[in-house]
Order: sequence, then C-alpha cells, then structure tokens
Amino acid sequence: CYNFERYGYSVGCENWEGGAASFPHGQWVNENKYPGATWYALPGPCSSKGMGAKTEACMQEEPGGACPDGVTEPTGEGNCTYVYEKVGEISIDELEGLTDPSTFKAMSYQEYNKQTDRGYGMSFWNDKRSVKANQDRIAHALDLFKTKYPDHPDLPDPICDFNRWTFYK
Repeated sequence: CYNFERYGYSVGCENWEGGAASFPHGQWVNENKYPGATWYALPGPCSSKGMGAKTEACMQEEPGGACPDGVTEPTGEGNCTYVYEKVGEISIDELEGLTDPSTFKAMSYQEYNKQTDRGYGMSFWNDKRSVKANQDRIAHALDLFKTKYPDHPDLPDPICDFNRWTFYK
C-alpha cells in the first residue's frame, strides 16, 4: 500500500455512519446493522502479504506500526504509530457457546447459513441483519469479557476522527 510508504504505518479507522469517516466504504453506510460501529486497522508487519505469505525479509522491510516493547507512547515515526497491551481475550467458541467443536463438526452443524439467515445446531449468528440481534451479540461479548476479567476497567472506545478531506490533501 503506497500509503504506508508515504505516511508510515498509521492507525486507520472507519465508521459507517456517513460523513468523511465512512471513506473508503461509503457504500456500507446504509448496510450497517451495528449502529455506532467503528472499524480500526492497526497495521502489523508485512501488511502487503497474506497470512501464509509473510517472510522474514518482508517483515524486516515492512515492520508495521506497533512500537517496540518498552515504548509506552507512540513516537509518530512510521514504525511507532501505536502501542497496545493485551489484557485478555474471549474465543469465538466461548462467544458462540460452542463447547465441543468436534461433535459440532461431526454432526455437520453450521454456525451460519446465508440462505436461511440462521445457524444449524447453533443460534448465535441468527438474524444477522437485525440491529437488535447484533446489539445482543455485542452485549454478550462485553458481558463474557467482564465475567472472565472482572478486575479490568471498562475503557471507552477510541474515537474515530479520520477525515478523508484532510488526509488526502
């Protein structure tokens, strides 16, 4: 991506609420079924290659934007545009309530079928285009994380202030 060469590995964000931050995917503005949703991009090493195609040479040439260990504030240099701290995780199996993936697969169950808008043997992704169902899924994920990590503080979502008119001047 020429943007990396020109601007460094800057953090990206996009929302689909309309306006300058909905670039470059403005076609999704009326398709968003997660009101207030924001997409963030934290470019990692070798961003120009797919998951199975990253080589050591590519990772050296394209280091990504994560600051080196020990750096607590981004410097703004091309290879130190963000810092992060892993504080916990929930797996997709936990989120969906899948306790026995082998049996799920052996029974030919499906997490989701586009034709029926439902899962088979699972209901987590049912009604994919329903705002209420999507809000329930988000609430479930937040509750699950809070249950696993009760001492972790609730953090506000970072603001997406991307403005294509400013960025592409």
